[in-house]
Amino acid sequence: MLSNIVSKNKAMENAVLHKTAQYYAKWALANFFVLALAGALLRYLQLFSLPINYQFLLHAHSHFAFSAWMFLVIMLLFYKALSPSLTKDFQFQFKGLFALTILISYGMLVSFFFTGYQTLSIVLSALFVFATYWGSALILKSGFFKANRHIANILLIGALICLLLSSLGPYVLAYFRAKGFENSAQQNAIYFYLHFQLNGFMQLASIGFLLRAYWRNVRNTTRLKFWMWLLVVSTFPLYAMFLLWHVPSVWMYLLTGVAALLHLAAWLVILFKFIRECETPTFLIGMALIAITLQLVFQCLVALPQLGAWAFASRNLIIGYVHLLTLGSLTPIFLDLMSKASLIKTSAILNRLLMATVIAYLGLLFVPVCLASFGIYIPNLGLLLFTTNLILPVLALVYLLQNIKYKQTQNIKLNLFID
Repeated sequence: MLSNIVSKNKAMENAVLHKTAQYYAKWALANFFVLALAGALLRYLQLFSLPINYQFLLHAHSHFAFSAWMFLVIMLLFYKALSPSLTKDFQFQFKGLFALTILISYGMLVSFFFTGYQTLSIVLSALFVFATYWGSALILKSGFFKANRHIANILLIGALICLLLSSLGPYVLAYFRAKGFENSAQQNAIYFYLHFQLNGFMQLASIGFLLRAYWRNVRNTTRLKFWMWLLVVSTFPLYAMFLLWHVPSVWMYLLTGVAALLHLAAWLVILFKFIRECETPTFLIGMALIAITLQLVFQCLVALPQLGAWAFASRNLIIGYVHLLTLGSLTPIFLDLMSKASLIKTSAILNRLLMATVIAYLGLLFVPVCLASFGIYIPNLGLLLFTTNLILPVLALVYLLQNIKYKQTQNIKLNLFID
Protein backbone atom coordinates (compact mmCIF):
# COMPACT_ATOMS: atom_id res chain seq x y z
CA MET A 1 0.00 0.00 0.00
CA LEU A 2 2.73 2.46 1.02
CA SER A 3 4.76 1.65 -2.07
CA ASN A 4 1.71 2.31 -4.27
CA ILE A 5 1.17 5.71 -2.65
CA VAL A 6 4.85 6.62 -3.11
CA SER A 7 4.71 5.48 -6.73
CA LYS A 8 1.58 7.56 -7.42
CA ASN A 9 3.08 10.62 -5.77
CA LYS A 10 6.25 10.21 -7.85
CA ALA A 11 4.21 9.87 -11.04
CA MET A 12 2.24 13.02 -10.18
CA GLU A 13 5.44 14.93 -9.43
CA ASN A 14 6.95 13.83 -12.75
CA ALA A 15 3.77 14.94 -14.52
CA VAL A 16 4.07 18.40 -12.94
CA LEU A 17 7.72 18.66 -13.96
CA HIS A 18 6.85 17.58 -17.48
CA LYS A 19 4.05 20.15 -17.68
CA THR A 20 6.52 22.88 -16.71
CA ALA A 21 8.92 21.74 -19.43
CA GLN A 22 6.09 21.73 -21.98
CA TYR A 23 5.08 25.26 -21.00
CA TYR A 24 8.54 26.68 -21.60
CA ALA A 25 8.96 24.61 -24.77
CA LYS A 26 5.95 26.52 -26.14
CA TRP A 27 7.70 29.73 -25.18
CA ALA A 28 10.75 28.51 -27.11
CA LEU A 29 8.60 27.94 -30.21
CA ALA A 30 7.10 31.42 -29.83
CA ASN A 31 10.64 32.82 -29.63
CA PHE A 32 11.59 30.85 -32.74
CA PHE A 33 8.72 32.53 -34.60
CA VAL A 34 9.78 36.02 -33.46
CA LEU A 35 13.37 35.22 -34.42
CA ALA A 36 12.37 34.05 -37.91
CA LEU A 37 10.20 37.17 -38.35
CA ALA A 38 13.13 39.40 -37.43
CA GLY A 39 15.33 37.53 -39.91
CA ALA A 40 12.81 38.08 -42.70
CA LEU A 41 12.61 41.78 -41.81
CA LEU A 42 16.40 42.05 -42.09
CA ARG A 43 16.19 40.66 -45.61
CA TYR A 44 13.35 43.08 -46.43
CA LEU A 45 15.47 46.05 -45.31
CA GLN A 46 18.16 45.06 -47.81
CA LEU A 47 15.64 45.61 -50.61
CA PHE A 48 13.21 48.26 -49.45
CA SER A 49 13.23 51.31 -47.25
CA LEU A 50 11.68 51.44 -43.79
CA PRO A 51 12.33 53.81 -40.86
CA ILE A 52 14.25 51.04 -39.08
CA ASN A 53 17.97 51.00 -38.25
CA TYR A 54 19.36 47.86 -39.92
CA GLN A 55 22.31 47.45 -37.52
CA PHE A 56 20.06 47.84 -34.48
CA LEU A 57 17.75 45.12 -35.79
CA LEU A 58 20.72 42.89 -36.62
CA HIS A 59 22.01 43.14 -33.04
CA ALA A 60 18.50 42.49 -31.68
CA HIS A 61 18.14 39.43 -33.94
CA SER A 62 21.47 37.86 -32.94
CA HIS A 63 21.12 38.45 -29.18
CA PHE A 64 17.55 37.13 -29.21
CA ALA A 65 18.66 34.04 -31.16
CA PHE A 66 21.32 33.17 -28.60
CA SER A 67 19.21 33.73 -25.50
CA ALA A 68 15.54 33.14 -26.36
CA TRP A 69 15.96 30.17 -28.69
CA MET A 70 19.26 28.30 -28.36
CA PHE A 71 20.17 28.88 -24.70
CA LEU A 72 16.58 28.39 -23.52
CA VAL A 73 16.16 25.08 -25.39
CA ILE A 74 19.48 23.68 -24.17
CA MET A 75 18.59 24.56 -20.57
CA LEU A 76 15.19 22.88 -21.13
CA LEU A 77 16.96 19.71 -22.27
CA PHE A 78 19.10 19.74 -19.14
CA TYR A 79 15.96 20.32 -17.04
CA LYS A 80 14.20 17.41 -18.73
CA ALA A 81 17.21 15.21 -18.07
CA LEU A 82 17.19 16.15 -14.40
CA SER A 83 13.43 16.32 -13.82
CA PRO A 84 12.91 12.80 -12.37
CA SER A 85 15.24 13.62 -9.46
CA LEU A 86 14.95 17.39 -9.05
CA THR A 87 14.23 18.69 -5.57
CA LYS A 88 11.64 21.43 -4.98
CA ASP A 89 14.41 24.00 -4.61
CA PHE A 90 16.02 23.10 -7.93
CA GLN A 91 12.63 23.04 -9.64
CA PHE A 92 11.96 26.57 -8.40
CA GLN A 93 15.39 27.79 -9.50
CA PHE A 94 15.05 26.32 -12.99
CA LYS A 95 11.65 27.99 -13.39
CA GLY A 96 13.26 31.25 -12.30
CA LEU A 97 16.06 30.77 -14.82
CA PHE A 98 13.59 30.14 -17.67
CA ALA A 99 11.45 33.14 -16.75
CA LEU A 100 14.49 35.41 -16.36
CA THR A 101 15.92 34.26 -19.70
CA ILE A 102 12.66 35.06 -21.49
CA LEU A 103 12.37 38.45 -19.77
CA ILE A 104 15.96 39.41 -20.59
CA SER A 105 15.60 38.15 -24.16
CA TYR A 106 12.60 40.32 -24.95
CA GLY A 107 14.22 43.21 -23.14
CA MET A 108 17.28 42.90 -25.39
CA LEU A 109 15.09 42.51 -28.46
CA VAL A 110 13.34 45.82 -27.74
CA SER A 111 16.34 47.76 -26.44
CA PHE A 112 18.68 46.76 -29.28
CA PHE A 113 15.94 47.41 -31.85
CA PHE A 114 15.36 50.98 -30.67
CA THR A 115 18.73 52.06 -29.27
CA GLY A 116 21.46 49.66 -30.41
CA TYR A 117 24.45 49.29 -28.08
CA GLN A 118 23.38 51.79 -25.45
CA THR A 119 23.18 51.58 -21.67
CA LEU A 120 20.03 49.46 -21.32
CA SER A 121 21.15 46.97 -23.98
CA ILE A 122 24.56 46.59 -22.34
CA VAL A 123 22.99 46.06 -18.91
CA LEU A 124 20.60 43.43 -20.26
CA SER A 125 23.44 41.68 -22.13
CA ALA A 126 25.40 41.55 -18.88
CA LEU A 127 22.36 40.11 -17.10
CA PHE A 128 22.15 37.38 -19.73
CA VAL A 129 25.80 36.49 -19.11
CA PHE A 130 25.00 36.09 -15.42
CA ALA A 131 21.94 34.00 -16.35
CA THR A 132 24.31 31.61 -18.16
CA TYR A 133 26.41 31.42 -14.98
CA TRP A 134 23.28 30.60 -13.01
CA GLY A 135 22.26 27.89 -15.47
CA SER A 136 25.74 26.33 -15.40
CA ALA A 137 25.79 26.38 -11.60
CA LEU A 138 22.36 24.72 -11.41
CA ILE A 139 23.47 21.90 -13.69
CA LEU A 140 26.70 21.29 -11.78
CA LYS A 141 25.09 21.53 -8.32
CA SER A 142 22.29 19.17 -9.32
CA GLY A 143 24.72 16.29 -9.78
CA PHE A 144 23.80 15.80 -13.45
CA PHE A 145 27.19 14.40 -14.46
CA LYS A 146 27.36 12.03 -11.49
CA ALA A 147 23.89 10.59 -11.98
CA ASN A 148 24.07 10.29 -15.78
CA ARG A 149 27.21 8.58 -17.05
CA HIS A 150 26.58 8.40 -20.78
CA ILE A 151 29.79 8.90 -22.77
CA ALA A 152 28.20 11.91 -24.54
CA ASN A 153 28.46 13.75 -21.21
CA ILE A 154 32.01 14.57 -22.30
CA LEU A 155 30.49 16.84 -24.95
CA LEU A 156 28.07 18.38 -22.45
CA ILE A 157 30.94 19.12 -20.05
CA GLY A 158 32.82 20.71 -22.93
CA ALA A 159 29.70 22.71 -23.82
CA LEU A 160 29.47 24.22 -20.32
CA ILE A 161 33.20 25.04 -20.32
CA CYS A 162 32.75 26.86 -23.64
CA LEU A 163 29.67 28.66 -22.31
CA LEU A 164 31.61 30.01 -19.34
CA LEU A 165 34.65 30.80 -21.46
CA SER A 166 32.57 32.74 -24.00
CA SER A 167 31.69 35.31 -21.35
CA LEU A 168 35.28 36.56 -21.48
CA GLY A 169 34.41 38.09 -24.85
CA PRO A 170 32.02 40.77 -23.52
CA TYR A 171 34.39 41.59 -20.64
CA VAL A 172 37.35 42.04 -22.98
CA LEU A 173 35.18 44.02 -25.40
CA ALA A 174 34.15 46.42 -22.62
CA TYR A 175 37.81 46.86 -21.63
CA PHE A 176 38.91 47.47 -25.23
CA ARG A 177 36.20 50.08 -25.74
CA ALA A 178 37.01 51.81 -22.48
CA LYS A 179 40.70 51.98 -23.44
CA GLY A 180 39.99 53.06 -27.00
CA PHE A 181 41.48 50.01 -28.72
CA GLU A 182 41.18 49.84 -32.50
CA ASN A 183 38.06 48.36 -34.08
CA SER A 184 39.81 45.13 -35.16
CA ALA A 185 40.66 44.27 -31.55
CA GLN A 186 37.03 44.86 -30.56
CA GLN A 187 35.86 42.63 -33.43
CA ASN A 188 38.17 39.85 -32.23
CA ALA A 189 36.52 40.00 -28.80
CA ILE A 190 33.09 39.73 -30.44
CA TYR A 191 34.23 36.75 -32.54
CA PHE A 192 35.60 35.11 -29.39
CA TYR A 193 32.12 35.25 -27.87
CA LEU A 194 30.45 34.04 -31.07
CA HIS A 195 32.85 31.13 -31.56
CA PHE A 196 32.60 29.73 -28.04
CA GLN A 197 28.85 30.19 -28.02
CA LEU A 198 28.07 28.74 -31.46
CA ASN A 199 30.84 26.24 -32.22
CA GLY A 200 31.42 25.54 -28.55
CA PHE A 201 28.46 25.62 -26.21
CA MET A 202 25.57 25.26 -28.64
CA GLN A 203 27.00 22.73 -31.07
CA LEU A 204 28.64 20.51 -28.45
CA ALA A 205 25.48 20.54 -26.31
CA SER A 206 23.21 19.72 -29.26
CA ILE A 207 25.44 16.83 -30.37
CA GLY A 208 25.73 15.60 -26.79
CA PHE A 209 21.96 15.42 -26.28
CA LEU A 210 21.52 13.93 -29.75
CA LEU A 211 23.89 11.08 -28.88
CA ARG A 212 22.17 10.50 -25.53
CA ALA A 213 18.79 10.32 -27.27
CA TYR A 214 19.67 7.87 -30.03
CA TRP A 215 22.81 6.04 -28.90
CA ARG A 216 21.49 3.92 -26.07
CA ASN A 217 23.91 1.00 -25.79
CA VAL A 218 27.22 2.64 -26.52
CA ARG A 219 30.28 1.28 -24.71
CA ASN A 220 32.45 3.76 -22.83
CA THR A 221 35.71 2.65 -24.45
CA THR A 222 38.95 4.54 -23.96
CA ARG A 223 39.26 5.00 -27.71
CA LEU A 224 35.82 6.56 -28.06
CA LYS A 225 36.45 8.80 -25.07
CA PHE A 226 39.59 10.03 -26.82
CA TRP A 227 37.63 11.09 -29.92
CA MET A 228 34.95 12.75 -27.78
CA TRP A 229 37.56 14.78 -25.93
CA LEU A 230 39.33 15.60 -29.19
CA LEU A 231 36.08 17.04 -30.57
CA VAL A 232 35.88 19.25 -27.46
CA VAL A 233 39.55 20.25 -27.20
CA SER A 234 39.95 21.03 -30.92
CA THR A 235 37.17 23.61 -30.53
CA PHE A 236 39.50 25.90 -28.58
CA PRO A 237 42.29 26.51 -31.15
CA LEU A 238 39.62 26.63 -33.88
CA TYR A 239 38.98 30.20 -32.71
CA ALA A 240 41.97 31.07 -34.90
CA MET A 241 39.61 30.72 -37.88
CA PHE A 242 37.89 33.93 -36.79
CA LEU A 243 41.20 35.81 -36.67
CA LEU A 244 42.16 35.11 -40.29
CA TRP A 245 40.31 38.20 -41.50
CA HIS A 246 42.60 40.36 -39.35
CA VAL A 247 45.82 38.34 -38.98
CA PRO A 248 46.18 36.28 -42.20
CA SER A 249 49.64 34.95 -41.29
CA VAL A 250 51.07 31.53 -42.20
CA TRP A 251 51.01 30.41 -38.55
CA MET A 252 47.39 31.44 -38.13
CA TYR A 253 46.38 29.48 -41.21
CA LEU A 254 48.40 26.49 -39.98
CA LEU A 255 46.78 26.60 -36.54
CA THR A 256 43.32 26.87 -38.12
CA GLY A 257 44.04 23.99 -40.50
CA VAL A 258 45.30 21.62 -37.81
CA ALA A 259 42.42 22.45 -35.47
CA ALA A 260 39.82 22.12 -38.25
CA LEU A 261 41.22 18.77 -39.45
CA LEU A 262 41.31 17.35 -35.91
CA HIS A 263 37.77 18.61 -35.34
CA LEU A 264 36.54 16.99 -38.55
CA ALA A 265 38.41 13.73 -37.89
CA ALA A 266 36.92 13.43 -34.38
CA TRP A 267 33.44 14.13 -35.72
CA LEU A 268 33.72 11.58 -38.55
CA VAL A 269 34.88 8.83 -36.18
CA ILE A 270 31.98 9.54 -33.81
CA LEU A 271 29.52 9.89 -36.71
CA PHE A 272 30.43 6.59 -38.41
CA LYS A 273 30.30 4.71 -35.12
CA PHE A 274 27.01 6.38 -34.31
CA ILE A 275 25.50 5.41 -37.67
CA ARG A 276 26.59 1.78 -37.26
CA GLU A 277 25.32 1.29 -33.73
CA CYS A 278 22.56 3.77 -32.95
CA GLU A 279 18.82 3.72 -33.16
CA THR A 280 17.71 4.83 -36.65
CA PRO A 281 17.63 8.65 -36.52
CA THR A 282 14.68 10.68 -37.74
CA PHE A 283 14.59 12.83 -40.88
CA LEU A 284 15.45 15.98 -38.90
CA ILE A 285 18.46 14.34 -37.25
CA GLY A 286 19.65 12.94 -40.57
CA MET A 287 19.59 16.43 -42.07
CA ALA A 288 21.38 17.85 -39.04
CA LEU A 289 24.17 15.25 -39.32
CA ILE A 290 24.73 16.25 -42.95
CA ALA A 291 24.76 19.95 -42.02
CA ILE A 292 27.32 19.43 -39.24
CA THR A 293 29.59 17.49 -41.59
CA LEU A 294 29.38 20.18 -44.28
CA GLN A 295 30.09 22.89 -41.72
CA LEU A 296 33.22 21.12 -40.48
CA VAL A 297 34.42 20.55 -44.04
CA PHE A 298 33.89 24.28 -44.70
CA GLN A 299 36.14 25.05 -41.72
CA CYS A 300 38.93 22.96 -43.25
CA LEU A 301 38.59 24.74 -46.61
CA VAL A 302 38.79 28.16 -44.95
CA ALA A 303 42.23 27.17 -43.61
CA LEU A 304 43.55 27.27 -47.22
CA PRO A 305 44.86 30.85 -47.66
CA GLN A 306 43.25 31.65 -51.01
CA LEU A 307 39.91 30.10 -50.08
CA GLY A 308 40.02 31.71 -46.66
CA ALA A 309 40.61 35.19 -48.08
CA TRP A 310 37.80 34.61 -50.60
CA ALA A 311 35.39 33.40 -47.91
CA PHE A 312 36.00 36.33 -45.57
CA ALA A 313 35.52 38.76 -48.46
CA SER A 314 32.00 37.45 -49.07
CA ARG A 315 29.31 38.45 -46.62
CA ASN A 316 26.92 35.81 -47.96
CA LEU A 317 29.43 33.00 -47.28
CA ILE A 318 29.86 34.16 -43.69
CA ILE A 319 26.08 34.42 -43.22
CA GLY A 320 25.74 31.02 -44.89
CA TYR A 321 28.24 29.45 -42.49
CA VAL A 322 26.40 30.81 -39.46
CA HIS A 323 23.00 29.67 -40.74
CA LEU A 324 24.36 26.26 -41.76
CA LEU A 325 25.06 25.84 -38.05
CA THR A 326 21.97 27.53 -36.60
CA LEU A 327 19.29 26.57 -39.13
CA GLY A 328 20.95 23.50 -40.62
CA SER A 329 21.93 21.61 -37.48
CA LEU A 330 20.87 23.28 -34.21
CA THR A 331 17.24 24.00 -35.10
CA PRO A 332 16.36 20.51 -36.44
CA ILE A 333 18.10 18.87 -33.47
CA PHE A 334 16.20 21.07 -31.02
CA LEU A 335 12.84 20.39 -32.68
CA ASP A 336 13.50 16.66 -32.86
CA LEU A 337 14.72 16.26 -29.26
CA MET A 338 11.85 18.30 -27.83
CA SER A 339 9.45 16.16 -29.85
CA LYS A 340 11.14 12.93 -28.72
CA ALA A 341 10.75 14.06 -25.10
CA SER A 342 7.05 14.86 -25.70
CA LEU A 343 7.58 18.55 -25.00
CA ILE A 344 6.21 19.50 -28.41
CA LYS A 345 4.66 17.72 -31.36
CA THR A 346 5.83 17.98 -34.94
CA SER A 347 4.66 16.52 -38.23
CA ALA A 348 6.64 14.85 -41.01
CA ILE A 349 5.27 17.26 -43.63
CA LEU A 350 6.11 20.35 -41.59
CA ASN A 351 9.61 19.07 -40.81
CA ARG A 352 10.27 18.40 -44.50
CA LEU A 353 8.96 21.81 -45.51
CA LEU A 354 11.23 23.45 -42.95
CA MET A 355 14.34 21.62 -44.12
CA ALA A 356 13.48 22.21 -47.80
CA THR A 357 13.25 25.93 -47.05
CA VAL A 358 16.53 25.88 -45.13
CA ILE A 359 18.28 24.04 -47.99
CA ALA A 360 16.91 26.54 -50.51
CA TYR A 361 18.00 29.48 -48.37
CA LEU A 362 21.50 28.09 -47.79
CA GLY A 363 21.80 27.27 -51.46
CA LEU A 364 21.00 30.88 -52.35
CA LEU A 365 23.72 32.02 -49.95
CA PHE A 366 26.48 29.64 -51.07
CA VAL A 367 25.89 28.78 -54.74
CA PRO A 368 25.69 32.32 -56.27
CA VAL A 369 29.01 33.25 -54.62
CA CYS A 370 30.66 30.23 -56.21
CA LEU A 371 29.07 30.95 -59.60
CA ALA A 372 30.18 34.57 -59.43
CA SER A 373 33.79 33.35 -59.46
CA PHE A 374 33.11 32.12 -63.00
CA GLY A 375 31.32 35.30 -64.04
CA ILE A 376 27.86 33.80 -63.64
CA TYR A 377 25.38 35.94 -61.72
CA ILE A 378 21.85 35.15 -60.56
CA PRO A 379 19.42 38.02 -61.21
CA ASN A 380 17.24 39.33 -58.39
CA LEU A 381 19.20 37.33 -55.80
CA GLY A 382 18.17 39.66 -52.98
CA LEU A 383 14.50 39.19 -53.80
CA LEU A 384 14.94 35.41 -53.97
CA LEU A 385 16.63 35.41 -50.55
CA PHE A 386 13.86 37.52 -49.05
CA THR A 387 11.09 35.37 -50.56
CA THR A 388 12.70 32.17 -49.29
CA ASN A 389 13.40 33.69 -45.88
CA LEU A 390 9.79 34.80 -45.62
CA ILE A 391 8.69 31.15 -45.54
CA LEU A 392 10.54 30.52 -42.28
CA PRO A 393 8.32 32.66 -39.97
CA VAL A 394 5.25 31.10 -41.59
CA LEU A 395 6.51 27.59 -40.78
CA ALA A 396 7.59 28.69 -37.29
CA LEU A 397 4.09 30.03 -36.69
CA VAL A 398 2.58 26.70 -37.75
CA TYR A 399 4.87 24.87 -35.28
CA LEU A 400 3.67 27.25 -32.56
CA LEU A 401 -0.04 27.04 -33.40
CA GLN A 402 -0.10 23.25 -33.45
CA ASN A 403 1.50 23.19 -29.99
CA ILE A 404 -0.48 25.89 -28.17
CA LYS A 405 -2.97 23.36 -26.80
CA TYR A 406 -0.66 20.34 -26.95
CA LYS A 407 -0.54 18.28 -23.76
CA GLN A 408 1.13 14.90 -23.45
CA THR A 409 0.38 13.50 -20.01
CA GLN A 410 0.48 9.77 -20.70
CA ASN A 411 3.61 7.72 -21.34
CA ILE A 412 5.93 10.63 -20.69
CA LYS A 413 9.12 9.95 -22.61
CA LEU A 414 12.15 10.00 -20.35
CA ASN A 415 14.21 7.73 -22.59
CA LEU A 416 15.87 10.79 -24.07
CA PHE A 417 17.97 11.08 -20.95
CA ILE A 418 18.28 7.59 -19.49
CA ASP A 419 21.65 5.88 -19.78
